[in-house]
Amino acid sequence: MMNLIIKILVLTLFLIIKPLAGQSNDLSRITKKYNPYLTELNVGIGILVKKDGLFIAEGIGTYSFNEHTVFNIGSATKKITALLILQEQERGNLKLSDSIATYLKPMKNVDGSLTIESLLRHRSGLGEIVGKGYESDFFAQNDSIYNQSYLSTIPKGNPDKKGKYEYCNTNYLLLGKILEKVTDKSYFDLVRERIFIPASMDESYPYVSKNLTNLAPPTYNGKDVSEYLDYRFFANFANAAGAIASTLSDMEKFYTHLFEKQTFINTTSLAKLIDFDDADYGLGMMKFKNGTIGHGGNNLGYAFREYYNPETKDLILFFSNSRMVPFNKMIKKELFDYLDDKITTVSFNKNITSDFKKAIGKYLFDSHGMKMEMEIVAQNDHLYFTAQGAQVILISKEKNKLFNGSFGVELEVNPENPNELIFRQNGLQTTIKRI
Repeated sequence: MMNLIIKILVLTLFLIIKPLAGQSNDLSRITKKYNPYLTELNVGIGILVKKDGLFIAEGIGTYSFNEHTVFNIGSATKKITALLILQEQERGNLKLSDSIATYLKPMKNVDGSLTIESLLRHRSGLGEIVGKGYESDFFAQNDSIYNQSYLSTIPKGNPDKKGKYEYCNTNYLLLGKILEKVTDKSYFDLVRERIFIPASMDESYPYVSKNLTNLAPPTYNGKDVSEYLDYRFFANFANAAGAIASTLSDMEKFYTHLFEKQTFINTTSLAKLIDFDDADYGLGMMKFKNGTIGHGGNNLGYAFREYYNPETKDLILFFSNSRMVPFNKMIKKELFDYLDDKITTVSFNKNITSDFKKAIGKYLFDSHGMKMEMEIVAQNDHLYFTAQGAQVILISKEKNKLFNGSFGVELEVNPENPNELIFRQNGLQTTIKRI
């Protein structure tokens, strides 16, 4: 009898695990072709896909990332800040219609009549305090910059933008201060007590620190910049707008607890969270064209993307240890195809430097009111495209076409003139000529 029970248990486990293993192999076949390009860039990407209640994780590129690798989720922090605000509304401590002056002392260049909801929806017209110049802040050697009161340096905004959507980190920095005022607790303590602990997000932290276990090393232009990590950059600069560190496994837990277990907020608040306006922005949440929702994030050294389907409960998460996710659009499409059981047929030209040898050189972009030099260069059996000081790697998946998956740039050799390339990006098309 005991032997029979053991056999049944083994068979049951086999039936549960077998589909997961098969899916993992399929995912590897999709992602492994990116390895040589990511290795050349010295970047890694961690991927988690949840389908039919099961999730698999994959690491590609230079680093052996997995579902337990810690990274900065950047602006994906904003939905957590929004959850904390909704929790306070449920407790009767504030209303989304309240003016921010009810909770905050007067500040330069901040209209106190703005409502909490206008901040949540990025409809305040406030000036941006974080987005510009954050690279120099990250690499600065002067510790005094972290001791400034940044809310006293909010620049002038645009009053004409009040009531209109314009993404601005300042909104969420102020929301963090409102939370601290109302609760008499630090924002970071609130995140731990109300989000991490209830959801058993044991690998998540209120902000990035170089001492975090299993932290993905941040890179900048292909170089490891871990030596520049300073928790104050995230705790003071990003704060309630983008400080949180987490893992793919914990972010999967987050979505399960938010939508399937309703751990954080009630159904009324959840409906408000995903009440999307004409800009497809809810409260710290975005709606995407494919019916999924989420909120990605970018910071120096990290980039994160998330797509959750409230109807199917399917989920796609991926991050890189670089400011932008290399091949972001391509990887996203292939992962959605994977969820839809579509066969991926995309393959890369391994002879790109020889097949496009004649395309190597400098070009002039002179269109749409812009004029700049661009260049295609060969290095280490790869092609790179440079423009305005930025350099991105190119791949070829179609004859006579070069493509960069991060920014959606496509370059096609002009069949009528080999000294010209047809340049395409986000609906823009023009011709660039060899210099």
